[in-house]
Amino acid sequence: MPRSDSTLSSPVSPKPRRGRGRPAHADGDAAPVSARLLDAATALFAEQGFDAVGVRPIANRAGVDPAMIAHHFGSKLALWEAVVDRLSLRLTDRLAAVALGPGSASARLDEAVGQIIDLLCDAPELAAFILREVVLPSDRSAYGAARLADPIHHILRPLIADVAAEHRADIDVDYLFVALNGAIVVSIVSHPLLDRLADPADDAQFRIRLKATMAAQMAARIAQ
Repeated sequence: MPRSDSTLSSPVSPKPRRGRGRPAHADGDAAPVSARLLDAATALFAEQGFDAVGVRPIANRAGVDPAMIAHHFGSKLALWEAVVDRLSLRLTDRLAAVALGPGSASARLDEAVGQIIDLLCDAPELAAFILREVVLPSDRSAYGAARLADPIHHILRPLIADVAAEHRADIDVDYLFVALNGAIVVSIVSHPLLDRLADPADDAQFRIRLKATMAAQMAARIAQ
């Protein structure tokens, strides 16, 4: 990924989509249908991968006619892109507010990490989606990088760089960014495994432990 300077700009916003067919209804039923399709697609893409999922299972899980995918998004690929866009907007909205907020760089970075953990723990299928559909190589990787990874990198890199600069000059900020976010995603996907290896944790305990672990790992990596 290209390096970003320390000036934050507005994150990439999802592109509005209008599928083929009739325009959105004035009575407001279009938004719930599109949201249900996005939720269903996120879960199925996370569970099975883009190539293994057809439009009918997505529509069935959403409780709508399969034609609604073409109506609202145009195609399965466009629906996948909309899933990425929605996730990007959720994350970048939270992270930009923290990055531009008060406090030391270290405190803001800890808060940003906590925001990522909270969002992905609220909907663990998002972590599984990121791992399967954004991290692992595919013919959709460029879109996932441009719309999700790059905006988050642009927001967090200056914070990581500021924290690292206080302790050591030789650390690679971009590698640390990937290592930190990769650890968060894999840990959330691995919650069932962690419950087998350690004392089982409910959702609240899991978040507390993961936030503490990420903070300790960050401090150890930077202070070495």
